Amino acid sequence: MAPPLRVGIISAAWGAKAHLPAWRSLDGIEVTAICTSRPATAAKAAEDFQVARAFHDFRAMAADPEIDIVDCGTRPPLRFAMVMAALGASKHVYNGIPFAKDLNDARAMTDAWRAAGTVAVVDAFMQAVPAMVQMKAMIDTGWLGEVFGADVAFEVPLFSAAQTNVPGYVWFADPANGASAGRNLGSHMLHLLVHFFGPVAAVTADQSLALKAWPLDGEIIRPGVPDRASMLLRHASGLPTRLEANWCKIGGDGFRFSVWGSKGRLEARAPVFPMAHDTRLFGTRDEALGSAAIEAIAIGPEYLSVPGCHAVADRPETGLLALASIFAKTRDAIGGVGIAAPDFAQALHVHEVVEAAVLASDERRWVDIPAANVQTHSP
Repeated sequence: MAPPLRVGIISAAWGAKAHLPAWRSLDGIEVTAICTSRPATAAKAAEDFQVARAFHDFRAMAADPEIDIVDCGTRPPLRFAMVMAALGASKHVYNGIPFAKDLNDARAMTDAWRAAGTVAVVDAFMQAVPAMVQMKAMIDTGWLGEVFGADVAFEVPLFSAAQTNVPGYVWFADPANGASAGRNLGSHMLHLLVHFFGPVAAVTADQSLALKAWPLDGEIIRPGVPDRASMLLRHASGLPTRLEANWCKIGGDGFRFSVWGSKGRLEARAPVFPMAHDTRLFGTRDEALGSAAIEAIAIGPEYLSVPGCHAVADRPETGLLALASIFAKTRDAIGGVGIAAPDFAQALHVHEVVEAAVLASDERRWVDIPAANVQTHSP
């Protein structure tokens, strides 16, 4: 039996709270190290999460020969140096979303990954949620007939005029962090669309800032980035899709992903971010296309488990089974079995679409995605 792959996690916040349980649910994986920015916090995190080794310098973690995979779980401007250090040390990498703070960083990380020849994956785990996996399988086997189009929306009140519901994410307000509704929520949905329908050839968009003040503990945060984004997309296949992202919508419907075709419609829904335990699948197939109510579709048991994984689908931990599924593909690809996804190639393509959408909104026009990237991308 091969020795376990050893994981070092950077971040005692999202990285430890969401990623650590998912890594630990897998056979053949051992989380051996955790890294924060200071010795005291690193030691406490190692103790709190029962991790053997503590680092306060990500460069030292990246260079350590006893670590195989570096999991980078902090905001984009900080992650760039972490990812580059890990790839420079020929480590396998798990990187967050948004992929990068700007297109230059996205391209540099992708180039470094190709040079390293290692496995590098991003945190776009919507595509691994069981309802979404079954939905894609149904589409691929013709349940909808010819696919005519799709729309995806993620509209939630992360921030409102009354309160900030996610105080740990006020860094979204600063454009220096590479944040916006289109870059954050939008990146996750774009990964899903690219996974389902292939690369995007052109985009037009409208993005704006509506809520200009977020109250937090008696202070006022004044965001400098768009809190809503609407995108119309034309995939290289010719398929049109639509995306809506809004993180200040009071009474927002959460997440909805709808695909329709010549034989019917499928729709995945979640109250907030799609998770294995709360994302439901609905559909209708009717020749009249409209006379039949959309009905719940049960998720098959084959979509509720992952080989070599002990995560349980109906557990409410953040992203547990979907994250574990992405991690399992990473583990298997490192062992020479299958392909890890979503990889840095897909992440670069999505980031190009995100930045093209900004340009499209600013200039009020359609923007083409570079043809070479569309042709070489493989979702």
